[in-house]
Amino acid sequence: MALPAATLRTGARMPLLGLGTGPGSVGTWQTSTEPIYEAVKVAIDTGYRHIDNAESYAEEQAVGRALREKVGSVVERKDIFITSKLWNTRHHPDDVLPACQRSLTDLGLDYLDLYLMHFPVAWTRGDVYYPKDENGRAILATPDVHFMDTWKAMEKLVDAGLVKAIGVSNFNISQMEEVLTNGRIKPAVNQVESHPYLVCSKLLKCAADNNVVITAFSPLGRPGEESLHGVSPLKDPKVISIAEKHKKTPAQVCLRWQVQRGVVVVPKSTTPARILENSQIFDFELSTEDMETISGLNKDARIVKFGMCDDHPQWPFNGEF
Repeated sequence: MALPAATLRTGARMPLLGLGTGPGSVGTWQTSTEPIYEAVKVAIDTGYRHIDNAESYAEEQAVGRALREKVGSVVERKDIFITSKLWNTRHHPDDVLPACQRSLTDLGLDYLDLYLMHFPVAWTRGDVYYPKDENGRAILATPDVHFMDTWKAMEKLVDAGLVKAIGVSNFNISQMEEVLTNGRIKPAVNQVESHPYLVCSKLLKCAADNNVVITAFSPLGRPGEESLHGVSPLKDPKVISIAEKHKKTPAQVCLRWQVQRGVVVVPKSTTPARILENSQIFDFELSTEDMETISGLNKDARIVKFGMCDDHPQWPFNGEF
């Protein structure tokens, strides 16, 4: 049975649950991509039909290996939704097409279902994903490249049939509205960090009013990392209490809260049991009181800040989410 899905402005159906393949922390990667390769295979066998990728995760070749094994046997290409993202060092309009083609080659695909601009700030061009100066600050693009110039190049990918839809990631309300106003093709998705301690209610309303789907990365916070005001939402007593009431895990409650808000979730795991657990969120429903309780946990506790470029005028986290 197909998992519930959000409908994009293109008419395409985007499954509400996807497998995230990103690094455990910004700027860090696994020493081996084998766990991601195995995780994608397990996820597809479990029933996932949405895989979230990005060039900067340095794992698309591993994902591509898994897709080649499963597409055509377990699932048809048209029935699986594949996302990738344009990295900060690829914002120059001349770099957009080659970056997309590289992701397609690594993933072994003819087209992407969704291609996102990963972040609104342009870094210096090149193959170093995190270019830094001697002070650890990001080396920015010189001259600067405004995200609307990058967006116009991404629109051409749709025209060429290389991607079915385009969107943004880590864009605040003002930035998203700028793309909505000035883009020839409107963004279908904005992928942002969101969990019970970072609710993003204003962004969610703005997106709903403008037919933009929100995807939540790190929808469980960062389990095992005491970075969210000293505690993970999975350890919050109110989340635990709701989980016990529904005979579910705290993780399942956090994911259910998001999809019940119409938010797509892409939790990352390389553990088969956890991949299965994260998928078991469509057989129960949270009450209005449960939803309000979880939303009331908001602390505006952001994990992913891209602090190495927080002095750039387009750094998004000075604006509203």
